[in-house]
Amino acid sequence: MSLLIINLFLIFGLASFERVVYIIFFYHVSAAWLSYFSFGVSLVGHLLYLKQKKMNWSNLGKNSIIVGVFFVAFTLITGSLWFNATSGAYNNIYWQWSDARQTTTLILLLSYIAYLIFRNFIEDREKKAKLSAILGIVFFPTVPLSYFSAIIFTSLHPLINPNPSEPGHIYWDSIKLFILFFNLIAITLLFVYLIRELKELDIAKEKLQEILYIKMEEGR
Repeated sequence: MSLLIINLFLIFGLASFERVVYIIFFYHVSAAWLSYFSFGVSLVGHLLYLKQKKMNWSNLGKNSIIVGVFFVAFTLITGSLWFNATSGAYNNIYWQWSDARQTTTLILLLSYIAYLIFRNFIEDREKKAKLSAILGIVFFPTVPLSYFSAIIFTSLHPLINPNPSEPGHIYWDSIKLFILFFNLIAITLLFVYLIRELKELDIAKEKLQEILYIKMEEGR
């Protein structure tokens, strides 16, 4: 948590000489990184569950997707705000279906929301874990599709290390790069913290279910 506090100081302190849009962009990039990372971890968790049949791996896959869904939604919001503020290309319209990055990232978000809804509707524990693992693996290609869409297709997404004079692009100096990488480290540690908390929540739910089951058996 201390790293997150330092991170806030860096973003609002060292970056204060720039426009507010830089602050938005730092969080946008970090959220995008964490969402992709979360879905990558979920893929590993699902693959390991299918191989080892251990519920811990299934829960890791599910919890990583919960974190990823939140941050990919945050990515879409901050991305639209940032680009509209810097270039005016959106003309105060915050969504364009013709933009490949926006559209494919929305598909990514909706796919994993569907995963969570699907998982919630299955009662049997083993069946839930197995089918969810398969679905999580099937949906993962939406992650690289979202990432590479700005390169392969038409997109308003800015280029890496662009010319600072071009509208909609951002110039990286050493200070901004330092803030960005520190932000990435801090938010990755936040992912670890959130996964640990969600794991504890899963354990608490299992204990509660066991207690309820025992009481039901005693009441018969």
